[in-house]
Amino acid sequence: MSFDVRPVQNLEEFGAAFFAIGQYFGATIEEERMQRWVDQLGLDRMHAAFENGEVVGGAAAFTFNMTVPGGDVPTAGVSVVGVYPTHRRRGILRTLMRAQLDDVHERGEPMAALWASEEPIYGRFGYGLAGFCGEIALPHEYTAFSQSAEPAGRLRFLEQDEILETLPAVFERIRADWPGMFSRNRLWWEHREVEDPPERRDGAGPKRCIVYEQDGSIEGFAVYRHKPEWDFGSTIAELRVLEAFGSSPEAMRDLWSFLLAIDWKATVKSWLLPPDHPLFLLLESPRRLRYRLGDSLWVRLVDVGAALSSRRYSSDESIVFEVSDDFCPWNEGGWKLEGGTAERTKDEPDLRLPVQSLGSAFLGGVQFAALARAGRVEELREGALAQADGLFRWDRLPWCPQIF
Repeated sequence: MSFDVRPVQNLEEFGAAFFAIGQYFGATIEEERMQRWVDQLGLDRMHAAFENGEVVGGAAAFTFNMTVPGGDVPTAGVSVVGVYPTHRRRGILRTLMRAQLDDVHERGEPMAALWASEEPIYGRFGYGLAGFCGEIALPHEYTAFSQSAEPAGRLRFLEQDEILETLPAVFERIRADWPGMFSRNRLWWEHREVEDPPERRDGAGPKRCIVYEQDGSIEGFAVYRHKPEWDFGSTIAELRVLEAFGSSPEAMRDLWSFLLAIDWKATVKSWLLPPDHPLFLLLESPRRLRYRLGDSLWVRLVDVGAALSSRRYSSDESIVFEVSDDFCPWNEGGWKLEGGTAERTKDEPDLRLPVQSLGSAFLGGVQFAALARAGRVEELREGALAQADGLFRWDRLPWCPQIF
């Protein structure tokens, strides 16, 4: 039986497309909730698969910019992708991905990115694992820093009604330094940062927001919750750090020093922290973090030339990639990166690789040499792997602190 794919046209179709993935996560399709998604995404960014007029799958994308090394790139933030369980293994997901990536290309967005609920799925569509993150669970008795330092700034609580007018500009300033962070528009701030309904708290209390100031300027902030709990009269409470960002090493140090010193907790928990987070070197006992590593961002270069030209490199050296891309054939062929710009070329290639591998290396979080050891890059000129790693290296690993 045939099916067709197109953007949804109304709230009812949007809800049915959302339910393709929402049903697996226990979501309910309420009109108010769906309208918020539509307000944030737009109807035109939700593609649905139809069979005899009935929705059987959906795939959406947020519109935002993502920080790349030394730049900021319009990006399709792929989300809520799913197929109804009655229609598995019939090519619907592939057709949805085809329509979505064609749309992303037509919009002129050089890159798409996603968090993979099931990581085996997206490599076939050109996405490469580009970053890692982990969760921590630090017992209260191991929160001491290896070196003591007087705070360089001051901390104060921020009231909820101050957040919208205070934090977005601070976040944008901090975001510029961290590859993998995405821009948040006002609706995102309202619905994901300010609103705090009980169903999002997982048994914990409301959000608390603290800002860090130096010389009258806000240079960082943290958002956390308390989850009180007792066992035989002693606290086994959790302090859950939802976000903690600083514009400088001092700001990050002082924010975490404050968070780790808060009373009435047995454990500090946080999630989505990058492997090079400052805590590993700040703490006296870093192994007590019990860091559990997992994948974070998967990146798809939709326009190889535009994407490669959007970031900064360590030098103006020249290197030639031979790229294979079965799903987006407009990317196939030779690309010469020189002086920070990538253009088509017929020069002899230095490295041969699929577009997935180029997406993995793009943010600086995965080395070409590591990809080669996994059989995902072929070195055609001796020394090309080392040269590529030198060009793409950045001073920090990608960090996407929020799932979209």
